[in-house]
Parts: sequence; C-alpha cells; structure tokens
Amino acid sequence: MKLRVLTPTEVILEEEVTHVTAEDVTGSLGIRPGHAALVTPLAVGIVIARAAAGGERYVAVNGGVMIVTGEEVEIVSRHAVASSDLAHLEGTVLEAFDKEEHDDRTNKVAFEKMRLNLMRRVLDVETAGEIR
Repeated sequence: MKLRVLTPTEVILEEEVTHVTAEDVTGSLGIRPGHAALVTPLAVGIVIARAAAGGERYVAVNGGVMIVTGEEVEIVSRHAVASSDLAHLEGTVLEAFDKEEHDDRTNKVAFEKMRLNLMRRVLDVETAGEIR
C-alpha cells in the first residue's frame, strides 16, 4: 500500500509500505493492506512505517489526520519530520513540537487579552458618547 505524509508546504514521505503504526486519541493503530476505510485525528507522536523494500521509517507528527482508503494511507499534519533514526525524533523533534504547542497556547492567550482590551475600549467610547 502507499503511504503519503503531507504538511501544508511539502510531501514529507511517499513510499510503498506493508504496515503503518500511528496513534490516535484511542491508542495505537496498526494499518495493513486491505484495512477498512478510516478517518481519525492523530495525537502528537511517532508514525512507524514498515517499507515494502525492507526497513522502517519514522515520522514525527504534530497531530493531524490519518485517512485510510483502499490501498492508500494519507497522513496530513501541520508539522512532520521523517527519519530512519528513531532516537533523533524522540529526543529532539517531539520536544520542539511540545514547545511549539506551548507557544501557540501562549499566543492565543495574548490574542484573547488584546481582543478583550479592545472590546473594553470600544465600550468606554460608546458609554462616553451616551453621557453627553
């Protein structure tokens, strides 16, 4: 079966595989040729692909969606990094994903504070106009 791992800007991995292991919110999933059609959100983690030519490839994904149709498995993630060295992915990439997720939450909080501050100022201006 064909495995494709995509981000918004590039194809990370496109390869013939015999088995894919990924993790969604319910736990680990194993996908082999002939698997039923499936769409599932992925957790931050490592996707393991057993290549048809032999050996394994590892792809760190920062969440995403896995779509299984017929003889194709497609994984779409905001960020993904492929390697044949599992230690590299576990030691560095997942930490970077965690930091990025933390930064995203921090940015969302800052944006929400700015939005609320703007709303307060608009209300102040509206209230000042009513008093006159």
